[in-house]
Amino acid sequence: MKKHIIAALTGAALVLSLLTGCQGSTSVPSEQTPPAEAKKPEEFGVYDMAYVLSTRDEYLEVLEKCVLESAYDNCITMEEYYAGEDSEKMISCIEKAREAGKQAVLINLIASEDAPACIKAAGDMKVVFINRLPDDFSILGENAAAVSSNEYAAGVYQGQFLAEYFKYMGKDTVSYVLLRGTEGLVHTDLRTDGALDALEAAGFTLEQAAVVHANYDRLTARDAFADLIPGLEFDCIISNNDAMALGAIASLEDAGIDPSSIPIVGIDATEDGKKAIRKGEMAMTVFQSAYGQANASIIAAINMLENVNVAEGTECDISSESKYVLYYPYVPVTIDNVDSIE
Repeated sequence: MKKHIIAALTGAALVLSLLTGCQGSTSVPSEQTPPAEAKKPEEFGVYDMAYVLSTRDEYLEVLEKCVLESAYDNCITMEEYYAGEDSEKMISCIEKAREAGKQAVLINLIASEDAPACIKAAGDMKVVFINRLPDDFSILGENAAAVSSNEYAAGVYQGQFLAEYFKYMGKDTVSYVLLRGTEGLVHTDLRTDGALDALEAAGFTLEQAAVVHANYDRLTARDAFADLIPGLEFDCIISNNDAMALGAIASLEDAGIDPSSIPIVGIDATEDGKKAIRKGEMAMTVFQSAYGQANASIIAAINMLENVNVAEGTECDISSESKYVLYYPYVPVTIDNVDSIE
């Protein structure tokens, strides 16, 4: 796709950054070392929280860093526990945080259906599910909330962009390759549905050329898509995140295909994703603010501890389905505004 077509379319306290595995191992990653002016532990704020990570990928690593930064900014003591994509270990991590006397726990779910067990394991701790939503909002309430972004809306932004592009190209039928993220996570389905629904709402007939299950991982997408490219005909690539889109771009380049000749859309606006937009390799992405989600999650936890409205001061929209589900706004990103996104 030609670049001109795309253009036309358009700190007050320290974080206790121990990375605590549930088997008792600890380390302090150098990139998470607190600033030199940070206060000593005895000078911390009154709230002591935990962050339970499901895994690390290109976006979740950024989110992890932002949780620590926001904890610092909000005078919160924050200890990390790593579950390593193991649901049983995640429950164990939450129990260890409770036994350590934490007042609240931020949880990045492994599977959406794990949420009730997480709340039970948390006991008296306040719970905030961050980035990944539970599949049943009815389990949320005064002691449990969720902060993410409206995943369906992210997909809609993708679909709307592609609709404008293909209208410009004079097409009414669109053949697409879909790069799907982790199965069992609500946002995988929501992002997919939003993109396809927006294209259909714009009057396009859709044809599925291929679906690649790539677990939100760049290398997985690259390898899986490479096997499909020979003889495959398609008009665009819809990816549930930037990492998989970048994997597909690498596969196209390996096959001698110019990725700028095909509209490829992602989600997250990672640094590599933004670079791909500047180079014309990716048509658009959707900015998911890692710091926005992290900060809103910590503020929501503080609000629950202080018995005030969970959304107060979070800068989030409240879901129409539950007042305990908060959405930090997405922003569509193209070549026109990529340099203004931080």
